Amino acid sequence: MKFNATALIPLVSKLGKFLQAGVEHYVAMKAMGMDPSSEALAAFLEDQMDDWNPSVKGSKLLDPETKAACARFLGGVAFNMAMAQAKKAA
Repeated sequence: MKFNATALIPLVSKLGKFLQAGVEHYVAMKAMGMDPSSEALAAFLEDQMDDWNPSVKGSKLLDPETKAACARFLGGVAFNMAMAQAKKAA
């Protein structure tokens, strides 16, 4: 099966925006004196993704379970990125 990789550019761009939102949420949680976790970021991102229904050539790409898995993945990546930045700054 072949697919046009350029058709995924909007999807990848949106994933990057969600990742950025996850990092920003981590920073906001820290600023409020909270102890962020990857699970908290995943829950936040899953909520942010609620109305997001990407498709390629009319075919939807995310079912609810896949969207939840995507949020968990991005939450973990955002958490690890923010932790790495915090260690560098220390």
